[in-house]
Amino acid sequence: MDESANLSTSMGDVEASMLNQNVSFSSTMVTSNGDLSLPKLSVTLSEAEILKLRSGRPKNAVESPDASVPMETSLAAESAQDDADEKEESVRVVDIEDTLELTSNGNEVEPEAQELANAPVLQYFQGALVEVGRRCWTSSTEAQHYTKGCYWSPDGTCLLVPVHLDGMHVIELPSDLYCADKVQPERSLSKLQSEVHVPEGGTVYDCVWYPHMNSLQPETCLWLATRQHEPIHMWDAFDGSLRCSYSGYDAVDEVMAAISLAFSHDGEQIYAGYKRCIKIFDTSRPGRVCDDYPVKFAISCIAQTTTQPQTLTCGNWHGYIQHFDLRCSHKQGPLFTLGGHEGGITQLRYGEFGNGEWHLFSGARKCDKILHWDMRNYKQPLVELQRHVDTNQRIQFDLTSDSHWLASGDTRGSVNVWDLKRYGDPSVLPLHSDCCNGVSLNPAMPILATSSGQFHFTDQSDQGDNVTLNGTETTELPAPADVNQNQQEVIYENAVVMWWCGQTG
Repeated sequence: MDESANLSTSMGDVEASMLNQNVSFSSTMVTSNGDLSLPKLSVTLSEAEILKLRSGRPKNAVESPDASVPMETSLAAESAQDDADEKEESVRVVDIEDTLELTSNGNEVEPEAQELANAPVLQYFQGALVEVGRRCWTSSTEAQHYTKGCYWSPDGTCLLVPVHLDGMHVIELPSDLYCADKVQPERSLSKLQSEVHVPEGGTVYDCVWYPHMNSLQPETCLWLATRQHEPIHMWDAFDGSLRCSYSGYDAVDEVMAAISLAFSHDGEQIYAGYKRCIKIFDTSRPGRVCDDYPVKFAISCIAQTTTQPQTLTCGNWHGYIQHFDLRCSHKQGPLFTLGGHEGGITQLRYGEFGNGEWHLFSGARKCDKILHWDMRNYKQPLVELQRHVDTNQRIQFDLTSDSHWLASGDTRGSVNVWDLKRYGDPSVLPLHSDCCNGVSLNPAMPILATSSGQFHFTDQSDQGDNVTLNGTETTELPAPADVNQNQQEVIYENAVVMWWCGQTG
């Protein structure tokens, strides 16, 4: 008997909870023959109802037209019970306008933007760098496994590292650094391991993370990569599986490999640079369907600013930077063209300076300059930042999220760091014994990732070379009797290293 009573009670609670999921009820209740009818469903709220909801009053309460006329006892009891239920429900219901905050000028601010504005500003380069993790690849004259840059994921948990002849590796941040405010200088060095490895399938031309990647949402954990003789592939960052492909075809219907890649800021479109066109793919529609925007030169790199989402800034191998408006016909050509570099453009990056400022940084092959442009007046660069680049490979640079610091590698193995608030001489940090080709600043914590290595031109027939592996071990190979005694020492340091650049102690 008790069980049946409990069952009926629980079923009544379930029905009540299901009724509580309705969008809203009308603010009046219709009576007929002295009985209260069921409330009418409504998908909109009047201004009076919104005010009642915010003030905590039940929006279905029955108000007597004359306070001197009492209601019947039974109706009063039911109305009181309904009022209590509605008050409890009104506490649970959140109006969508209550989730918005107002700025000083009365404009609404979304909660995500408010949270971002209230987030603490990361403090980079507050003291000596502390090495927290390292991963090395061995090399020889027969197989040189040098890195080709490094890329932090947008949430700062994973590092993507392309390696020559060894595919692409995803390395996770050491777990003890996720909530660290400071690091002790005597912290033990972590041996970084590849959580995901995509085997070699061709030379990696470019790769880019999904801009809204979040490790707590596995469906967003992905990156794009373009490799030699292959279409654009989307890879899963959890298991390394191939999710889908985006194919560009030439005039004879053969697959072309993209040279450069970029996501739109909302992640809904993919911009791919080819030899004579820019192809725009819909992220949600893999395959060969895309929009073509013909250009005259090969697109070596792509950048896009948040203030002008309908435009693209592209570099080419001829040393020019061109700005295109995708809403205009391709026959119009670029809106403007920038020069100033001695070699082909290898990287473009926009900095967020606020106040509507629109700043671009550019780097090129065999060019010792990083040019800082104010795109509101682009006749000449604002500042020329000097570094050492004497090869054709891409030497990365990166900015902090507040555009306070700029860090760049160079072919001498050093990392150059500029304070963009002062524009003085850079701080030169000799971190590697070989070319430092990759620099990436973690967007979520003060950690700098660097990668090293380059292709060394050696005489493979000379077996008497002294080969240094990763800058730590020297192996002297036996030389035949007829080999010249002038032995050559070749230093291979193919490593990716994580450095703590925040507070220590």
